Formats: sequence, C-alpha cells, structure tokens
Amino acid sequence: MMILLALLLAADRPVIDLSGGRVQAYPLAMARPLGAQETSVSVQSVLAQDFERSGLFKLLDPASFLAPPTEGLTNINYARWQAVGAQGLVKLSCDAPGAEIKCDMRLYDVAHGQELLHGTYQGPSPSMRQLAHRFADDVVRFFTHEPAIFQTRIAFVRETETGKQIVVSDWDGANPQPLTGASINLLPAWTPDGRTIAFTSFRDGAGAHIYTVDVASRKIGPLVLMGDLAAGATYAPDGLRFLYSASVEDNTDIYISQTDGPIGRRLTDARGIDVSASWSADGKRIAFVSERAGSPQIYTMSADGTDVRRLTFQGNFNQEPAWSPKGDLIAFSGRDEHRAFDLYTVAIDGGKVTRLTQNQGTNEKPAWAPNGRYILFSSTRGGKRQLWVMQPDGSNPRQVTSEHLGASDPAWGPLPPPK
Repeated sequence: MMILLALLLAADRPVIDLSGGRVQAYPLAMARPLGAQETSVSVQSVLAQDFERSGLFKLLDPASFLAPPTEGLTNINYARWQAVGAQGLVKLSCDAPGAEIKCDMRLYDVAHGQELLHGTYQGPSPSMRQLAHRFADDVVRFFTHEPAIFQTRIAFVRETETGKQIVVSDWDGANPQPLTGASINLLPAWTPDGRTIAFTSFRDGAGAHIYTVDVASRKIGPLVLMGDLAAGATYAPDGLRFLYSASVEDNTDIYISQTDGPIGRRLTDARGIDVSASWSADGKRIAFVSERAGSPQIYTMSADGTDVRRLTFQGNFNQEPAWSPKGDLIAFSGRDEHRAFDLYTVAIDGGKVTRLTQNQGTNEKPAWAPNGRYILFSSTRGGKRQLWVMQPDGSNPRQVTSEHLGASDPAWGPLPPPK
C-alpha cells in the first residue's frame, strides 16, 4: 500500500508541457540509492528505465554528480545538483527484502530547493517492480497532470517452436506469462476492465474463431464460433459491445454483438472484405479496413454502420487501424513504394497523413497506450520481429520484448483503477 506523505503544490511548481509537439525533456538526476543495496538498486533500475522510455525526462550521467554519496534522503546540497544541470532529483531508500518490501521514494525540485513528492511504497517482495512503476506513475502525473502507463500490462503473440501463444507482461516486456498453449493464437484484445482477453484461434480444428481467456485463472471459453472464419474481436470503451469480422458465404464483413447478448448483427455489406475494426474513444464511431474501392483503405462509420467515410487515399495497401484514446488520430500500417510496411497516423479532422517509421524493417500492428501518449508496435528492425514502443510522432523508439523466436500482435491493457 502506498501512502503519499507530502505533495507540495507551489504556484511555480515545475510542469512538463505536453500541449505542443515534441516534449522538452526535463533534466532529472537519480542519486545513488540508499538502504538495502540489492533491493534499492533493483528498484532504481526499473525507475530509470521507466523515466528514460517515457521520453519526458533526460537522465543525467551519475559520473557527473558532485554531491557526495553519503548525502542522505533529506539533507540535500541543492547547489551541487544545480551545478550538474539537474532540475529534478530522485532519491530512494528500500528495506532489505523479506515478506514485504518498503521503499521511501522522494522527488525534489532542485531549482527551488523543495520537496515535491514523498511517498512510502510497500508491497509483497514479488511486487518490487510494481513499487517502482507506481512511483514513476506518480512522478509523471505530478509533472503532466495526466495518468501514466507504467503500471499497465500488454498482451502479445509469442512465437514458439510449436505455434503461437497469447502472453501478457508488464508494459516494458518484463514478467511475460503465457495464457494459452501454442497452437495458432492471434490478435489479443483486452476488455476495458483488464480481466479478460479475446483472441483469434485455430484451436477447434474448424478454422479460425474467437475465444476469451480470463487473465487471472487462464480459463478459456468460446466467444464467436460462427462462419468459416471469425477474427479480430475488439471491445467498446463501455465494455458492453464488441466488434469482429466474420466470413459467411464467402463474404467477410464486420459484425457487432452485445457482450451478454446474442451473436452478431452485420454492420457492413460492401464488395470486398471489411476487417480490422477499431472503436473511437467515445464508442460512437468505428475505423475499419475495406477493399470496396479496389484496394485496402481505412474508413470510418457510425457504430450502427451508417455514415461511412473513406479516410485514406494515399498508398494502395493500408491496414490495421488503431484509434487513439485522445480521438484525434488513427494509427495504421501501410505498404510503401518499396513494398515494405511502415506506420502512419491520419488525422480525423482533415485526413493529414504523417509517416512514423521508414527504412527500419517491417513495422506493423500499432496499438495505443491507454493515455494516448505512446504507440506499441511490431518491428523487424533488430532482426526477429519484436515489440517496440515510440511517441505518436515516431520519436524515442525503444525495444520492449526480446522473445527468442519473436513477438507480434500487441495489445495495450487499460490503466489501473485510481487508488
């Protein structure tokens, strides 16, 4: 349980401005951790990774620090930290591991010589990484006034020698846990409460159909078994409806169903395939891929299937739309003139297309963070297909998974409930 002991809201408190384009990274020093060194160093390592991958902070090189290693948690020599360019300072001290771990973690404003955050974060020993993620979330929320994503989880497809399995992990790829066996399992999608994942599977031996798995119990059950193929379930923000694509009588269309009701009402009925549905944040519109104009392009429609609008006109193969939680952009993958797939965003209000990746292997399957500040995607830029994360403008790419045979089909889970 985390107890927030101090939160100083000075009128001139530092703020990281997210309203413009690329963020001006905030110079942050992380002092040598105190307390039980093995635990404290491990917690600080996770913290540093969170801060570095966030794109919000510039972590200063500890080799430049002028403050003595013996400086405690509270007797801060602010002048020495200012001299190395620090605007913020993080200090922590953790108990030796036992049944529980307790960490005292603090954030200081170096320029004004004041404490900004002071919390005691504690939990069972296996939750050590989560203690670091919780403090990192609190720091980002303090500076940006927005929820952070370090306590979230992701789902993805792990390649194995015998097939593909659905896996969940921390947001940074740590603690991967398989939820299914290794038949052929694809396209995981979280329910809004984070308790269940829908996925497409060939496990029944009669083509591809949609199943669900309870994340805690790993119990698997059928969701959609209709037609020769049913795939790509995605849940509405309210959790009461879900979309999927199904092939009935050689025509692949998008269907909608209530989560507790009868299966499917067809929303599309056009020439060519209609697949890869994605909900808008308010649940009023749907993005999808259609071949109705002769090549795969991104379209949107109302949640009842009316008011269909074509959104992309550049390129001849655009797929995998993912609607930003902020509502303004749809990320998608598209095939370029070199027949390589890269990632793009298209603006909802005018169709402006922005390219995010180029000349870095094959990049596909974008998935937004629940706060809309990051995009998770699969890429072959390092050799085998792995998951990467970047800012929505394509900056600050960081590798997330290091699976032996590769990883694909990412899905980002919801934010944890507020404490």
